[in-house]
Amino acid sequence: MLTRMEPWQAALIGRIVDEIDTFNAGRISLPKLVENSRGLFEAADISDNETRMAFESVWAPVDAQDELRTEAWSRPEWVSDQALNDAVSDLRVWASAVSVSGRSPDP
Repeated sequence: MLTRMEPWQAALIGRIVDEIDTFNAGRISLPKLVENSRGLFEAADISDNETRMAFESVWAPVDAQDELRTEAWSRPEWVSDQALNDAVSDLRVWASAVSVSGRSPDP
């Protein structure tokens, strides 16, 4: 069962939306978005395991897209702008829902 988070925790999760909007506007890089979104989530100090797993399920694809663009082992043909857009959009939807409801949305 998901526990309701405190308003300050939901506000920190909501700041992930702001970071995504800043990224989409071209004002921060993808590595910075990955770092900032992880940092905001960790700062929210969420103890509910289901919420933590839900975050990981939407954050990890964004991190993976960053790795495909920055790691030496990656190949250009593995990079997909559509996959990046989808991953960022999924993270934004999740963070928006959590910041409004104070709970992780159902999968």
